[in-house]
Amino acid sequence: MRRHFVSYLILLSAGLCFLAACNSQKVNQSSTDRLYKKDNNELGAEFYVYHVNDSVSRLFYTFSNEPLVYKRTDSSNYFFSNVKLLVMPSPEENLSLLLDTAAILIRDRQLNVAVKPLKGSLYFKLRAGQKYHVDIRIEDLNKRIRYTNSVYSDKTSRNTRQNFLITDAMGDVHFTPYYKAGEEVLIRSDRYSENLFNVDYFLEDFRLAPPPFAEEPVSRKTYKADSSFSVYGNSFAGEGGVSVRLILPQKGFYHMKTNEQTKEGITFFVFEPSYPGIKNSEQMIEATRYIMAKREYENCIHASNQKEAIDKFWIDLGGSRERGTELIRKYYGRVQDANRLFTSYQEGWKTDRGMVYIVFGAPSRVTKRKNGEIWIYGEPGNPSSTVFSFIKVLNPFTDNDYSLERSETFKMPWYQAVDMWRQGRVYLDN
Repeated sequence: MRRHFVSYLILLSAGLCFLAACNSQKVNQSSTDRLYKKDNNELGAEFYVYHVNDSVSRLFYTFSNEPLVYKRTDSSNYFFSNVKLLVMPSPEENLSLLLDTAAILIRDRQLNVAVKPLKGSLYFKLRAGQKYHVDIRIEDLNKRIRYTNSVYSDKTSRNTRQNFLITDAMGDVHFTPYYKAGEEVLIRSDRYSENLFNVDYFLEDFRLAPPPFAEEPVSRKTYKADSSFSVYGNSFAGEGGVSVRLILPQKGFYHMKTNEQTKEGITFFVFEPSYPGIKNSEQMIEATRYIMAKREYENCIHASNQKEAIDKFWIDLGGSRERGTELIRKYYGRVQDANRLFTSYQEGWKTDRGMVYIVFGAPSRVTKRKNGEIWIYGEPGNPSSTVFSFIKVLNPFTDNDYSLERSETFKMPWYQAVDMWRQGRVYLDN
């Protein structure tokens, strides 16, 4: 019989007044050297913030137990994980101001099933009326290693997407914004009470991001729906909340509006069943366009046997089938990571951040700001380092849309990175 022991410990900060006094000077950025790197993401951790009421929110989490170390804690024969999850929210206007801390201790008993997800949730204080940056740390106390994450949280109104908890038909929380055609989702809100929703459907195939030095304009999504329909929810008796059942019939994305004027609401991005992975050879060829010459791309995409063509491309770059296979694993691993990390209304690998991540790898340092992110490749302050600035794009569909500030100065580092791939070597294998 499976047994999964989880003990919860909510820790509220007792020194908030002291912290507020010590941090009177506003700091609108936070930096980390680990955010997008492989070793920091080996848990595959995913998070979902849900606003329960005007003062409390709830963080749902899931991560794999595979990298965890299990140890005996007493004289018994049982082995347990020992993991601490810490939540630390700060206002977007002052990232140095710690508002609260909440923690949970996760002890999982090792069973015959070696790999499994560890899921749960914890409550933390988050007042209505602001936007927040929420730092999340997962510490494997047995292994003595820390994983760092962060999520954006908007609690400015009851119409924003985090006021809605999205689950599958079995009641399991849906952590990602992407779905499969035909999938059924259940949507619940304890703060929003209207029970009629208009849903706009969009079907658009976006081009992949142009190189970071390109002068051509980047295609952006405008609010022009291809079709619309309405869905009705069920009100909670005496509770002031609402629940909705929605089926996502086909590829595209669906925006369930909660405010007609601002177009706020919840968006469901429907991709191929294999997403965030690659489905077939055609998708492999399309995702390789960043490092392909135009003629190579056209030869592969129009080949009678696309699998043979794309395999040959990589084998030729690697100089052998073994090396070509390794390049395939590394490159498309980055494509999948880009989809997982940077999906918006388009596939993550097509976005500006996805493009840079695939070609250059994870940045040496990431600085998060109120209106964007700074990626540094090299040492901070070193004039030879490459620095990409991404500006957050405000739209009703997603909080994960960022646009690169393009520059002619990126031409040399871009071609250096592409050239390394074409020499059969992985650029910055981190």
